[in-house]
Amino acid sequence: MTVPYRDFYYPLNVFMHVLTLEQGGVEHLHYGLFEQADETLPAAQERSTELLLSRLPPPPARVLEAGIGLGTTLARLTRLGYDAFGITPDEKQIAMARERHPGVRLACAKFEETAGAYDVIVFQESSQYIDSEALFAKAAELAPRVVVLDEFALRDEGVLHRLDAFLAAAARHGFALTERLDLSAKAPRTIEYFIARLPRYRDALVRDLGLTHAQVDELIAGGTQYAEAYRRGAYGYLLLQFTRAAAPSPPR
Repeated sequence: MTVPYRDFYYPLNVFMHVLTLEQGGVEHLHYGLFEQADETLPAAQERSTELLLSRLPPPPARVLEAGIGLGTTLARLTRLGYDAFGITPDEKQIAMARERHPGVRLACAKFEETAGAYDVIVFQESSQYIDSEALFAKAAELAPRVVVLDEFALRDEGVLHRLDAFLAAAARHGFALTERLDLSAKAPRTIEYFIARLPRYRDALVRDLGLTHAQVDELIAGGTQYAEAYRRGAYGYLLLQFTRAAAPSPPR
């Protein structure tokens, strides 16, 4: 079996392969928002994207998508009439996004090195990879609004951004929190989705991706611990909106 994402970063390639084997393909790399136990992950992922889109100004607003995944949302923004531009530092994701969506505007770049002027910046599970201070310092140069859909540490545990520190960094750079929507009851089912399917596709993962059985066992154990952190309230999944106050006009 030819696996075009075999060389994607581990374990991202694992999750993509499980989705491909289960659903016949993969369009998104983010969590789903489940409302029913029996719905598919792609359906739950679509709900997440719809929620994000509902927070955007109408087209043709200038949107910067920081972290494009496979380019699916960026292509949708473009079709909807947005002046959309996407970035990611991952060359493999850029290559696949260009192949799948040749009409989109994107660049292989770090957010901290991005220039331009936008109406809103969107982070869909990408803010966790950027230092909070650096994120809001750069965002203040680029746009008056920021929309974040991501997971956070709610206490001093794990590697995720601490939510209180993230909000404090936003405030230090002039951004006021205008919406906080807790989705922690809906997103963790994505983790459970993969925990349930990793054993089912163990042999295919070993054969097609070159994994060892020990790596599959580690992913199952790690996913179980991760889901438990959500159940204990150590982790949370939130939609956050920020607006930056306009700079005061200089005296005449």
